[in-house]
Amino acid sequence: MRTNQFLAGLALLGIIACGKPSASDKASRLEELKKQQAELSNEIKALEEELMAKGEIPASGKLVVATTLEAAPFKTYLEVQGRVDARESVEVSAEGMGVVRKINVRVGQQVAKGAVLAELDNELITKPLEEVKTQLDFAKTVFNKQKSLWDEGIGTELQYLQAKNQKESLEKRLASLQTQLEKTRIVAPVAGTVDEVAIKLGQQIAPGMPTFRVVNYNDMRVVADLAESNIAKVKQGDAVLLYFKDYNREESAKLSYVAKSINLINRTFRVEANLNAGGKTYNPNMVVVMRINDFSADSALTVPVNVIQKSEQGSFLMVAEKQGKQMLARKRYVTVGRTYASQAQITDGLQAGDKVITVGYNDLNDGQEIRF
Repeated sequence: MRTNQFLAGLALLGIIACGKPSASDKASRLEELKKQQAELSNEIKALEEELMAKGEIPASGKLVVATTLEAAPFKTYLEVQGRVDARESVEVSAEGMGVVRKINVRVGQQVAKGAVLAELDNELITKPLEEVKTQLDFAKTVFNKQKSLWDEGIGTELQYLQAKNQKESLEKRLASLQTQLEKTRIVAPVAGTVDEVAIKLGQQIAPGMPTFRVVNYNDMRVVADLAESNIAKVKQGDAVLLYFKDYNREESAKLSYVAKSINLINRTFRVEANLNAGGKTYNPNMVVVMRINDFSADSALTVPVNVIQKSEQGSFLMVAEKQGKQMLARKRYVTVGRTYASQAQITDGLQAGDKVITVGYNDLNDGQEIRF
């Protein structure tokens, strides 16, 4: 507007100064004014660009933020809550009845398989056991002599059979007493760490009563139950990320087992991932977030899920395109693939290098001028 007024003023001054011009003078003057107008327009444009670059005057177009697309690996995960489980976490129960006379271990102690954890009063067994051993020694002597005589044809068959029966009967009784004696000793069924001692000296215990818990911390796993709808998405050997919230630690693993059967009650199936102790701490029944990698792409274009808009024609994005010296917003219809967390895979409609508008995309029209 100011440029037009200025030009009009110049034209008026020219008319006043020259009086009544001729047609040729008017044509010459017109050419002169047009030249001045072009020079002024160029100067105005140059000043505007300079001042806009310095931020002293606002630029034209709507202010937006755009992200240049780059192809990158893309993975999706099934996320489920699991728990740490020790394959060998054994609650040791008493097999015999008696009073606890000796406890050989304490909580936290490492024990080998078969180690005697505690001993019960065994006097009622050891005395008969010694008597039977003495009787058996005598019975063996009698049997051996009777057998020698029988082999030489001396004596009767009845005498030989009686001696043999007496020896075998005492052997069976001795074996029974030794079994009872073994039951007065509580032993570790697996190698591991004593996690709990549930008995005290002098306590009367009975068969089936819990006495110790022994845990093998070198054979741990994470178990979880997945919904039936995921049974075709996972398989043994799939990569897994395990997040231990209490330790703020994430580890990589693989599915070591995927159940084939589905639970009839809750319609889930069991999956497992082995844990490699390696000096790390795991606690049985600790909650673990299990992320199972169910899709991987080495090269994919992804955009934030929230920038995808929908219309009757389908899903679209607003992208920035340069036209001459202007930046324009363009509507681009796309095909959306898999989504995970806040990212969506674009399988068609975009290519690497496109500038996707991620801020200010709302209310943009196709072809509208924009600026960054």
